[in-house]
Amino acid sequence: VLDTATRVSAMHPPLTLDKHPICREAVIALKRCHAENALGKFLGKCNEEKWTLDACLKEQKLWKSRRNLKLARESKARLAKKLEEERAK
Repeated sequence: VLDTATRVSAMHPPLTLDKHPICREAVIALKRCHAENALGKFLGKCNEEKWTLDACLKEQKLWKSRRNLKLARESKARLAKKLEEERAK
């Protein structure tokens, strides 16, 4: 969760590239920053990368939600059509 006024964010999910294909570049950038700034990551050195990743993860979540809603509506329509065909017999 990102509070845009204060830029405070909650912890992100596990950063595996296969689970976040849309945010691949942001995940790599944050991991690289953490590797290059072993102690600095605790002092805010990687905040920009983290904020970029948070925004990307939010967009990915919205995209998945819209896609799942579309698929559910299509599935519901197919089921309704089959039910109508069965009732017509």
